[in-house]
Amino acid sequence: MFYTEHQPCPELAQEIECVWFVVDRDRCSVRAPERVLPDGCLEWIFHLGTPFQYCQADGRWKTQATSFFVGELTRFLLLQPSETIATMGVRFRPASAYRFLPLSLHVLSDDSVSTQDIWGAEGRELEERVLSADCDEQRKSLVESFLIRSREKSQLRPRVEVAVNEILRSRGQLRVEQLAEKVGWSRRQIEREFRSGVGVSPKVLARIIRFQNLLRLVGESELREWADVALAVGYADQPHMVREFREFSGQSPTAGTAEFGDLSRHFVNPHRLALMLGKDG
Repeated sequence: MFYTEHQPCPELAQEIECVWFVVDRDRCSVRAPERVLPDGCLEWIFHLGTPFQYCQADGRWKTQATSFFVGELTRFLLLQPSETIATMGVRFRPASAYRFLPLSLHVLSDDSVSTQDIWGAEGRELEERVLSADCDEQRKSLVESFLIRSREKSQLRPRVEVAVNEILRSRGQLRVEQLAEKVGWSRRQIEREFRSGVGVSPKVLARIIRFQNLLRLVGESELREWADVALAVGYADQPHMVREFREFSGQSPTAGTAEFGDLSRHFVNPHRLALMLGKDG
């Protein structure tokens, strides 16, 4: 499985972390499932080959759309890759996707919506052009041009962005009351604004970011005292950390990141997580 990441064009560098491609054209009838974890980032996926399947809450598997937006995840997502893989993804930075989407982000949480359902005929035309493009660079350019046009119709939510940056800066350890005070909102206001502009509550996003910081620490070193790691990351104790890790990943902290899958392990790369979290306070 060949995975590459590409920096977005300068006009979108503030909102997009990267555009990634994964390809494996060697037919394989049996592939291990991929385990995608919550990370605070929305993704726009284009299956250039055969779409993957995903496991629904009732345990049944369903085929993904050809292209779609994935909202904020609050639990892990199991994917079953197709026999031949060719996929493109656009990864948005936390609290940035709202600038491009004509809908409240809470409707996407733990769900996905096809490109066509979001943008109608315009979205269907983009999907067709991306699929028929001659190369990945052309596909990237098509999507970026579409996003730049879509951004012109949006209204900025500067206090939401400030609040999310505070969550990142504190590694998810800032309490909601403290966060609301920093941005000058009541608790009810900040809950409402996060529902629309982020897709989940500030408390849930903080838990996700704290979990991602834990993944970063786990990936950076094999030698650790789990009780010390739990306290350093902000958990009450080691059992609290284990419960949160199992809720978000379905596995124990002692399981290696290789258990997440050939594709998903790139998403929990400690270098990538350090860049996403930014400099702490």
